[in-house]
Amino acid sequence: MNAASPEPVDARVANVFERIHHEQMAGLPLLNKALSVTTLGFQEFEGRMVGMVITPWMMSLLLLPGTQDDWQAQALGSKNAITFPNGSYRFLVNVIDELGVCQMHSLHSPMHRFRTQEAAIAEATAFMNKLLVIPPGGVQNDPVDEELL
Repeated sequence: MNAASPEPVDARVANVFERIHHEQMAGLPLLNKALSVTTLGFQEFEGRMVGMVITPWMMSLLLLPGTQDDWQAQALGSKNAITFPNGSYRFLVNVIDELGVCQMHSLHSPMHRFRTQEAAIAEATAFMNKLLVIPPGGVQNDPVDEELL
C-alpha cells in the first residue's frame, strides 16, 4: 500500500485491524474490552502515510511506505530509526494482510491502563499532535522503548 490521501488510508487501516480483532484476537485475555479499533491522525510525512492505530490490545504509530520506499527486502522484525520533527523513533518492520509491508512503533501494549476509549484516543491524539512539531528546548530521543513492552 503506497501513500495516498489520508481518508482512504485511515478507513482501510481501520477495516484491516477490525478484521484482525474479530478473526485473530477474539477471546484472548489480553484484550481490553472497554476499547475498540480506532485509527486517527493519518497524514503524509516525507512521502509516507503515518497515523495512530488503537486496538483493544495495542496502541501503535503505523508507517506505510511511500512510492520511494522498497521495504520488501527488509527482514520481518528488523528495526529502523525514523526521524520526525520531535525526535527519532524505532519502528519494527511488519507484514499485515491487506496492508503489506509496514513499520510500527508501539506506544502501549497491552492496553489495560486505559479505562475508556476516550482516554486511549486522548493519549493517541496528544502523541500525534506532538509528533510533527519541534518541541521547545529541542528534540528528545525515543520516549518509549518498545523492547520494554
